Amino acid sequence: MIRINLIPPEYIARINRKVLIAKAVLAAVLVIAVVAVASIWHIGRAKTIGASLAKCEAEMVVLQKDVDQVKAIEAQISEVQKYLNSINSINKGRFIYTRFLQDLTSDLPSTIWFGSVNTSLSGNTVSVSLAVYSNSAYDLAYWINSLETSGPYSDIGIGGISVSDVDTGKRLTVAITAKYNYK
Repeated sequence: MIRINLIPPEYIARINRKVLIAKAVLAAVLVIAVVAVASIWHIGRAKTIGASLAKCEAEMVVLQKDVDQVKAIEAQISEVQKYLNSINSINKGRFIYTRFLQDLTSDLPSTIWFGSVNTSLSGNTVSVSLAVYSNSAYDLAYWINSLETSGPYSDIGIGGISVSDVDTGKRLTVAITAKYNYK
């Protein structure tokens, strides 16, 4: 089969050129349409974000008043806390000796009494030196055990125990040292 093309080549070149121009125009129209749609989308998004920003700024102005009130209240709380801290620092060491004497005599049997009580204060620790007299060895042992097992006393030292005869029986004399930790 023989094919004969009766259409002149210039005519085919012109048609191909028109097709090429049509494709370029179509591509340009598509690019412009995509850019226009993207631009419209971005413009709409920008307006939405702008409206949201304006709403948030208006809300921030309203909430700023609350923030200022909170700061004022925090300043008042700070002032009160400073006042309380100064009172606590004044009272901190004020009741050490009262509490020490209460703890010292809380379990003291009636057969024990003090000849002397010497103390020295260092911070919250009271160093104690006692001269103790007792008419009962059992009561003395009980009371010393009570000191050793109670919470605020530590480093309990017992000196020599001397026994002497008195009108009511035997009297025990002992020197005791300890440290009292005030809490």
